[in-house]
Amino acid sequence: MKKTLVFALFLSLAFANCKSKVYTQEECDAALTSAFVAIEEEAKKNPQAAPLLAGLQQGKTKMVEQCMEGKFDPNCLKNAPGLTGIMGCVKK
Repeated sequence: MKKTLVFALFLSLAFANCKSKVYTQEECDAALTSAFVAIEEEAKKNPQAAPLLAGLQQGKTKMVEQCMEGKFDPNCLKNAPGLTGIMGCVKK
């Protein structure tokens, strides 16, 4: 019983780490640039969002790397209507 449980746990971890697709840096950078334009427009309407935008811009390099690993879909990022849209693009 324990061996079966351990094996099942191992398989679930192995499949959880599988990436469906890897994207190029150019694809991810362009998609994030597009998404940041939408967020900047959103921040203009809501001054309280400015610190959040600054924090995201500092983490853009990390987000590009995560996108290249397949954790974000560039097509989704390009069409993201703002911050909440970007959060919907994170692959679980």
